[in-house]
Amino acid sequence: MLKIDRMEFPKKYPIPNWIKLLVVVLVILGIVIHNCSQDSLDKQIEISDITISEYSKVHVEVRYKLRSLSSVDRDIWLLLRVYDEQGEELSSSLFLVKLNAGAELNMIKILDKLSRPLEANEKPAKATLEIYKRKVFT
Repeated sequence: MLKIDRMEFPKKYPIPNWIKLLVVVLVILGIVIHNCSQDSLDKQIEISDITISEYSKVHVEVRYKLRSLSSVDRDIWLLLRVYDEQGEELSSSLFLVKLNAGAELNMIKILDKLSRPLEANEKPAKATLEIYKRKVFT
């Protein structure tokens, strides 16, 4: 009778330890580079002239100016918050803006979802706009 030896299936090929170590080092290096690039956004983008131009019981319109000091086109996340006279947050919005290299833009953002409607003689007191920095482990 003919005897056939079968191959081992699936054949196990263990990953060498030096490759595992290299992957861990590259992941840590990637996190450090990402955090450094997010920290440098403040130096490359200038936000100014934040004003509340119009408001009603159910919406607030905020005007602001962005200026890019970078030589690279960027997509940046901005966090806009509007507060009342007591310091309570009325509304906030996280949105994406495409900013070309060296551009200066006058922009308007309308917030139409307030946490509560404004009362008859009430008006929004202040608006803050900041660059939303995505961080890993901090």
